[in-house]
Amino acid sequence: MYPLVFAILIFFLSVLFSMIGLGGAIVYVPLFYWLGIDLLSAIPMGLLLNTATSASAAITYLRKGLVELRVAIPFLIISMIAAPIGAYCTNIIPTNMLLGIFSIIMVLVGIQMLKPEKEILIGSHDHPFSLHLILASAFIVGFIGGLLGIGGGSLVMPLLLYFGYAVKKSAATSGIIVLFTSLAGLVAHLSLWQPDMQLVIYITIAAILGAQVGSYLMHTRMKPETLRKMVGLVLWVMALRMFANFI
Repeated sequence: MYPLVFAILIFFLSVLFSMIGLGGAIVYVPLFYWLGIDLLSAIPMGLLLNTATSASAAITYLRKGLVELRVAIPFLIISMIAAPIGAYCTNIIPTNMLLGIFSIIMVLVGIQMLKPEKEILIGSHDHPFSLHLILASAFIVGFIGGLLGIGGGSLVMPLLLYFGYAVKKSAATSGIIVLFTSLAGLVAHLSLWQPDMQLVIYITIAAILGAQVGSYLMHTRMKPETLRKMVGLVLWVMALRMFANFI
């Protein structure tokens, strides 16, 4: 596939996933793999795009005051410690098992995204702030994010919804966390990566531009309910496609 075609595809995916704070690597990594890039290269590419997308969107989210910093700061510190541990384990676990874990996570997150809002927000907005719960969640998210190259956004977003935060605050806070967990995971994977620099430049620029568009639309235009359903459907389609590879 030509770099420009790849970049256009990444642009639209970046628009979608920056709106929900998922980063997009949960789709980027299997997509790159299906398009012929080996998994150990697809993972750092996905993490690079996660970092670029999240950094671009974070500018908007911080400026608009959407980030819940008392959650984001301890979460990202612990998850950044756990991400390299997960990245190291990538060399130990077989590719098929990694893809299987990917598909299961996509199904579970897709279910969460497609549920009605009242069912998703199990907590409430006065849900007590639990540092221990946040730190434990952060370690698990960081480890899985580093292992699979997904940055952890697909796990952070449902967790924040569970803790009782509104959809837009959850998306923005998740985006900040994903920025740092993706960066930590990327650094841990660099030694195994032999990148096609032309492709990397094209898709990185596309991801940054898409994130700017997506973060703007999330703040000004998009209804949270519509946003969640869009992401849920995308994740289910990707999971079904991945399951088909095992049949």
